[in-house]
Amino acid sequence: MVRYVVTKGKSDDREQYGIAVIGEKEQIDSLEDIASSLEETTVLAAFLQENGVAAVHFRDVVEDYLAR
Repeated sequence: MVRYVVTKGKSDDREQYGIAVIGEKEQIDSLEDIASSLEETTVLAAFLQENGVAAVHFRDVVEDYLAR
């Protein structure tokens, strides 16, 4: 099982939030520039976690979420 963790970074002097996919012992994947809202990124990370989204589908699910 993987965990989805919200990350924080900066882009052009503004805060950006992303999500990292954490496996048993290491980071598997991450997207660093998902949203500028901590709340929106946290909701998405919780959705991924609660629905047991596999790491292989992480990028597709995030892309579909952002395209809605």
